[in-house]
Amino acid sequence: MSKDAPVFIQEIIKTSSDMWQKGWAEANGGNISLRLKPEKMGNAPELRPKSEWFTLEKALPGLAGEKFLVSGTGKFLRNISLFPEKNVGVVELDGAGARYRLLWGFEPDGRPTSELEAHLRTHEAVKEASNDVMHAVIHTHAPNLIALSYALELTTETLTKLLWQSHAECVVGFPGGIEFIPWMMAGSPEIAEATATALRVRPLAVWQFHGVFGTGRNLDAAFGIIDMADKAAQIYLMARSTGRIACTLNTDQVRRIAANFKVVPDAAALAADTSAFFA
Repeated sequence: MSKDAPVFIQEIIKTSSDMWQKGWAEANGGNISLRLKPEKMGNAPELRPKSEWFTLEKALPGLAGEKFLVSGTGKFLRNISLFPEKNVGVVELDGAGARYRLLWGFEPDGRPTSELEAHLRTHEAVKEASNDVMHAVIHTHAPNLIALSYALELTTETLTKLLWQSHAECVVGFPGGIEFIPWMMAGSPEIAEATATALRVRPLAVWQFHGVFGTGRNLDAAFGIIDMADKAAQIYLMARSTGRIACTLNTDQVRRIAANFKVVPDAAALAADTSAFFA
């Protein structure tokens, strides 16, 4: 890839390559979107309409006129670095946030990810909730978090506390917790709405048996929070595989870590009973 490539394309190349190296993006699994800030477009390729308008399931007025860099449906993330103009593209929403059209990429006749609705609804939610700070959304198949959803009967509160207790960084990284969304059909309006609602208040949401959505101010931040949570899940599963977990961070220790770093942990998660997971 040329050093003269637009900055926003360089960012998605790095993130997609990191996801592939982590084993988070088998075949065409996983998708990425980035809300583009005009002042950071840099030496962007020419953006002009190259498709008709496509109607969204739900109008998103909070995203009216916004542009997004989005990975393509059926595309392998590991190929973005080789052919970005084929595997990613830029979409633009209309003045009502009710339709989108293609402006660049997806060559020769591709389309955005099938999870576009979930991405856009999440972008609208986190844009408002973060006062326009959050710009990135990643959906990926982080294997350890998926494995937890098979191994344990989870809720938002117990999953959050389990991860806090398994890796001391987690209560600092996501004191608001991680949402657990019981199985719904991927790509459906229902899971898109559930994800957007969850990510108004939490940076992460796990889809049972499927994967995880993460948000951040940029793609590095979104990747990092998913990586932290998946590592905590891996630590727990590794410890459990020995046949016995002898000890873990207790509730008071988690509370003290949070206080030391001046963050406020979700009260319901802190009160959750996870003792059965460590028996």
